[in-house]
Parts: sequence; C-alpha cells; structure tokens
Amino acid sequence: MQYDLVIIGATTAALGLAKTVQSSLKTLIVNKTEMVAYDFVNSYKKPGVYAQGAAYNKEFRELGADILLGTEVVSVTKRENGGYTLELLGVGGFQTVETKQLVDTTLEREEGISGKSFNALIIQQKGEPVPEVEWPGVTLVAEAHQELYTTAILKLDCALDWSVAEARHQLVDRWLKRPEALKEWKMAAIAFCFEERSAAGVRKKDEGYHVLPAAGYTEPEASADAGVQLGRSLVS
Repeated sequence: MQYDLVIIGATTAALGLAKTVQSSLKTLIVNKTEMVAYDFVNSYKKPGVYAQGAAYNKEFRELGADILLGTEVVSVTKRENGGYTLELLGVGGFQTVETKQLVDTTLEREEGISGKSFNALIIQQKGEPVPEVEWPGVTLVAEAHQELYTTAILKLDCALDWSVAEARHQLVDRWLKRPEALKEWKMAAIAFCFEERSAAGVRKKDEGYHVLPAAGYTEPEASADAGVQLGRSLVS
C-alpha cells in the first residue's frame, strides 16, 4: 500500500496533523495499542482530560485517513528512490506499506525521554482539600474539589527502564504505605500507559522524516496545534 504520509502514534499531535493534511495527502496512522489520544487520556497526565476519551475516539473515526490500531511498527527502511518502507505487525500478521513522508509522534524509536511517571486517579468522599504531604517520588495534582468529594491525580516518578507492569506494582505498593493524611482516600483508577516527558518541538530526523513527540506538551491543545503547524508545512 502506498501513502503520501504515515503518522506513527494515534496521539493528540497526530490528530492535529492528520486533520490539517487530510484533504491533501493520503494518510495512514499506525498505533501500537487500541488507545487513541493516549498521551493524555490514558496516561492521566492532566486532570479532567481522561474523561474526553469518547470525544477523541469520535474525532479519530471522522478523519479522512486510514487508521491501524493494535499495530506495531517493526522496522523503518529508507528507500533509495526516496520515501520509506515500513514493516507492520498487527492482528492479521505482517504487512508492508510505503510512504513519501513519515512523522513519528511517539518516543518509541527515540532517546529523548527526560523522565516519566505512572499516574492514578484518587478520590476522597468527604469533600476535604488535597492535603500537603511529604512523599518522596510522588506528586499530587489537585483536580475537583466538591462538597461531597475531592479528586486528584497521583504521579509516581519512574525509572526510565520500568515496564508498565513494574510501575503498576510499585504504584500499588507505595499506595498501601501512603502517608496518614491520605488514609481516607481511595484509588479510583490507574493509568494504562506512562506519562512521558521530553522536549517540545519538531525535529527533522532525515529527508521526509520528522519527529514530533506529543509527550513534549503539557496541554492537549498545544500538542494538537504543533501537529497543525507541521501539517501546514508539509502541504505548503
């Protein structure tokens, strides 16, 4: 299959990029998991955004682009006559696609991760504010403070080589030993992927090959806008 553009990662940056080029470039989005906009929705990176999963799913479905979820990029090879060949592995087995341009919005093939955390949503059903606690390696980000409940995002700093399974184990273990001020709090949900941190901005890796890590942005709107700006440059 031939494409004008292949985007790696169904991220918020990929969404902005695909929306911008959809009328000009035949586009394919390849994503390792079934999760879209996972860089914010499934990582619990920012309070409230995790509740927008259905809206993001709708936006991806309405794109004028082909989307392969649950598909891993096994290899990327530069062609002698220009463009790239990607070998993909999905539920149907291996397949090969060719593209004139390639944009990677993940950090899976990069060494640009400066840090990462594994996050969870916690809740307290008395409506009291988030307490100030000294808890090395853990950050609490206040979210909703209502009369009957309070929610917050708990972020556990992780080593760069930790897997999701290891991070989940460490998170639960730390939670069971949480400070006394949090004893009445409950863990309501655990993230499905890491919140990764990296430098923001576009980097040209090779001719026709750009890297735009969605992880470099603290707001989903900023990530999507970075995709929009890159998309405009690709079709200008």
